[in-house]
Amino acid sequence: MSKMLIITRHYMDDNNGGSNASKGFIWSFGYIYSDCTLIYPEHDGVDSSRFIPVSVKEVPVFDHRSKLRKGLDVYRGRLHRFVDFVKDYLKHEKYDVIVLDHSVTAAGLIDTVKKSGAKVVTLHHNVEADYIKDNESSLLYRIPYDYFAIKAEKDALRLSDINLTLTRNDASVFQKWFEGRNLHLHAVGICEYLWKPYMSFPKTSASNTFVISGSLCFKQSAFPILEFIRRFYPIMQNVSPGCKLIVTGRNPCTEIVNACKIQGIELISNPDNMDDIIKRASVYICPINAGSGIKLRVMDGLKRGMPVICHKVSSVGYETLEKGGALFVYDDEESFKKALQQVASKHFSADEIYSLYRREFSFMSGVNRLKEVLAEEGVL
Repeated sequence: MSKMLIITRHYMDDNNGGSNASKGFIWSFGYIYSDCTLIYPEHDGVDSSRFIPVSVKEVPVFDHRSKLRKGLDVYRGRLHRFVDFVKDYLKHEKYDVIVLDHSVTAAGLIDTVKKSGAKVVTLHHNVEADYIKDNESSLLYRIPYDYFAIKAEKDALRLSDINLTLTRNDASVFQKWFEGRNLHLHAVGICEYLWKPYMSFPKTSASNTFVISGSLCFKQSAFPILEFIRRFYPIMQNVSPGCKLIVTGRNPCTEIVNACKIQGIELISNPDNMDDIIKRASVYICPINAGSGIKLRVMDGLKRGMPVICHKVSSVGYETLEKGGALFVYDDEESFKKALQQVASKHFSADEIYSLYRREFSFMSGVNRLKEVLAEEGVL
């Protein structure tokens, strides 16, 4: 069995889309490879061990660089803390396979890991060139960061032995960049990072309570929610008189707070238990209308056996759930009205929705997809 090293830029104790996606892959690789090591960022005074499989060797890396040093590093193409550490680490440790979790992790590292003699696998969470369009940082930071992030993405695609994406759409975009070149691209989807036993749900029917969840402070999340309230909430009131919309998540910006003062909308900021809030509704809405990759918040509804109404951008990666009648897609007022009417006219079995979800996104479904790709590429 091959010896594997995973390098991730995501904090293991974070509860956001990028971190949870990373944990799904770390747990999957740890299940497949008996000799697996993880290099990951850690906060001072924090122990993230509970989020990492016991079979995976942990190598936490703390960041004690000054703000000035961090700023200067960005101008050198060093977009994370790992460059010097990994270069020194690989002088003493040898691996058969090295996984770069996220194309940005490749910044300043791709040449080093290639020279180590290991097979290099890069896991692309999204099309970074699209994602950074919404970067709200100052221009002094953004200009060099964006340049080197896109460069790292293209270098990873060219130099990696295997490139993994979350969706076929992202794989198609990357292939167009390098027309005619075999990038060894594989769309592997996403999975839960903990194996969970099957849960049973009572049968539910459509009701007048809807929920939107997620971070409420970042442009990529807050702006689509604001647009949804302005354009689509009035349609909800017409199609489902007396309906209630719950908006919940972290650190709502002032615009979100003001927008949620409309009658029928309840804003729940920084809930102690997101599950308890989401379970109060019977329909989940994801209005995110930009970006690439998979919108993990859609899973928040599906894994609770709830039907989901989402913007077409957020439906990417969930095509099987749409065909199975658990997910309804819109991109304008007319299609949103139709989605509402379809949901209102159906009686949903939460058990059936959850079964569809587990078929695509359970831990073992992710493991099996990865195994197939790794076997095909000869790195098992």
